[in-house]
Amino acid sequence: MSKINVKMKKTIVSINLTNAGSTGKIMRDVSALAIKDGHKAYISYPGNGANTLSQKDDIHLCNIVFNRINRYITYITGFNGCSAWISTFVFLKKLDQLSPDILHFHNLHNSYINLPMLFKYVKKHNIKVIWTLHDCWAFTGKCPHFVMAKCDKWMTGCNNCTQIHNYPQAMVDRTKTMWKLKRKWFTGVNDLTIVTPSQWLAELVRQSYLKEYPIKVINNGINLNVFTPTKSDFRQKHHLDGKFILLGVAFGWDDRKGLDVFVQLS
Repeated sequence: MSKINVKMKKTIVSINLTNAGSTGKIMRDVSALAIKDGHKAYISYPGNGANTLSQKDDIHLCNIVFNRINRYITYITGFNGCSAWISTFVFLKKLDQLSPDILHFHNLHNSYINLPMLFKYVKKHNIKVIWTLHDCWAFTGKCPHFVMAKCDKWMTGCNNCTQIHNYPQAMVDRTKTMWKLKRKWFTGVNDLTIVTPSQWLAELVRQSYLKEYPIKVINNGINLNVFTPTKSDFRQKHHLDGKFILLGVAFGWDDRKGLDVFVQLS
């Protein structure tokens, strides 16, 4: 049995635009669980002011200065993920050394890694990829979210973006070209599985150019040792006896995350 277990152990490298915030914590938690199960797991991310303390085996894709330069190139050109040549080259050499069995992508936007280089490498080496989508950016010309803009251009080809000055900001509209480039880069991977945290996002993916891939819905988990029914005097303490309570949670709470709805509910 021990020999079988050793054989099944994998080397996993995760990639995200930060090691902090909601997506960074998810990446760190998944990696920690993999290590606990006996796998080798590494997390990689660029330098930025939001990061938490790094661990010994973390892979730093680029420092904070070069990360800002890459974002500025995107801002003035409108081409997201087309810079960071040197840092991506160094990262891919690191992958040569690690020989990962699985690459776990999270948020690849904001130009900290060169996307054509990354996906060319994946296709050439036939590496298994798990891509956890935390938003819609992977199948649009630019936008992580398009519901508020009431836009469905992403289904056939983006152009004339009304959110060009929203994250990730750009001076010029390259969404028509970027949609075509992303479709070229992101399709055709031999072994790629899309993971979404909701059925809603899974249904959107099935209408996009990523529909060729298997899609799994895995809801974001919570710590059941913390979030569990307990005795509390919360209602009495805050004079809420007999009242209905709604809890809203978001990282960066604004109208895009439903803050306006909670104001109306109040």
